[in-house]
Amino acid sequence: MGGLDGDVAVVTGGSSGIGEGLARMLAGQGAAVALAARREVELRRVADEIRAAGGRALAVPADVGRDEDLDRLLARVQEELGPVDVLVNAAGVAAYQPIHELDMALWDRQLRVNLRAPARLCAAVLRGMRERRRGLVVNVASEAGVFAYAGMGAYAVSKHGLCALTRLIAEENQELGVKAWAICPGMVDTPLVGDAGPARERFLKVADVVGVVETLLLQDDNVKMGPEILIRTMRNPWA
Repeated sequence: MGGLDGDVAVVTGGSSGIGEGLARMLAGQGAAVALAARREVELRRVADEIRAAGGRALAVPADVGRDEDLDRLLARVQEELGPVDVLVNAAGVAAYQPIHELDMALWDRQLRVNLRAPARLCAAVLRGMRERRRGLVVNVASEAGVFAYAGMGAYAVSKHGLCALTRLIAEENQELGVKAWAICPGMVDTPLVGDAGPARERFLKVADVVGVVETLLLQDDNVKMGPEILIRTMRNPWA
């Protein structure tokens, strides 16, 4: 038994990293979890392991940068699990460039995956959440969505936009029982960071982020936090 028994959750980016960790946590709290990601083998591994642990999981291979994949994801969830109670937008891509060196193809891809896809999914599920007067939205942003760091390029723009999107969702829906948070971690030890050398030992761990989100999801309905939740290490990992 968990605090989310009977709920239906959708997690993008569920094949690894923060998305995988959040999917496992949600299943452990009793939610039926639909996982979406491009890498089908890894996605099905996570879903199989959730089911082996006694949870409910649906694997839906999808590229969130494609509208047709998002539509197919939502249709399958509605058909096989039911209305969405918890939405976690954890899928993301990163390519760091200073503004004067922007590759517009990379710009378009990052804005499409990191911002447009979450906005589209939020818009789709919020209608039902508002009608039922309950719902939880978690958008995985970044420390780079709170501060301006040189060289972060489209990634920073997309994450700042994701924070703004989350603030709007919270403002427009909190009186209807819908909560939204933008989770803004610093560097996290996931496949996305690539080869960071010795500094990686001082990065946040996936479990650090998952623990914070779990606390948010299980708080009393009367408690308001965020919507931006900044998570940083005590030490500068690059020092």
